[in-house]
Amino acid sequence: MKAIIVAAGIGVRLHPMSSDKPKSLIEIGGKALLDYQIDALIECNIKDIVITTGHLERKIREYVARKYPFLNVAYVYNPEYDTTNYIYSMWLARELIDDDLILIHGDLVFDEKLLVNMVNSNYENCVLVSRKAKSESKDFKAVVENNKVIKIGVEFFGENVLDSLPMYKLSRSDYLCWLQEIDKFIKNGSKGSYAEDAFNNISDKIILRPLYFNEEFGMEIDTKEDFKMAKNILKNRL
Repeated sequence: MKAIIVAAGIGVRLHPMSSDKPKSLIEIGGKALLDYQIDALIECNIKDIVITTGHLERKIREYVARKYPFLNVAYVYNPEYDTTNYIYSMWLARELIDDDLILIHGDLVFDEKLLVNMVNSNYENCVLVSRKAKSESKDFKAVVENNKVIKIGVEFFGENVLDSLPMYKLSRSDYLCWLQEIDKFIKNGSKGSYAEDAFNNISDKIILRPLYFNEEFGMEIDTKEDFKMAKNILKNRL
């Protein structure tokens, strides 16, 4: 199994914290965002990692080489990082997918246990979903029916809609199915879409299970408000 961390974003809503460093290197709770992801992967004995880069990508390379010299890391640079979404980064990395994988958005902070549970799950394909009540949040949400995730996006509300943390475990064959749909989006010029928009078109072809969590901590860091909230949560957990 290998992992892909999509980390090409600028993090405009986190300025000035992201003005002189990539979003994934912003520190919170004494660690860079990227550390939370890589440390959890190491805990799961996953040391073959693809990192998609963009904004100030040299700093990511230097940081990982210095702190994690024992990892096998491949970098995929997205030259259009300032005008595209991570769907394009995933498409650029398509030739490197030769195994089952973990896909992680590069702005996540989470307990290592979440990834450990995912890797050890009997599910071939799964995504993290909170057991908490229906959400009105701005973040990703999953539409769950009959123990299957049929839609993922920020725009869904109502019944059977729960908060979702964009961390996925996927078989190689099903990820390639997703990539085939992503390829259509790219060729149609939809580089600014979410990759999940492509998934929603072919969710009937992939059995994606919700991997529920409740007490464990996990959240996306998109805004200064997210940063402050996560910082306080982590402080209280220490």
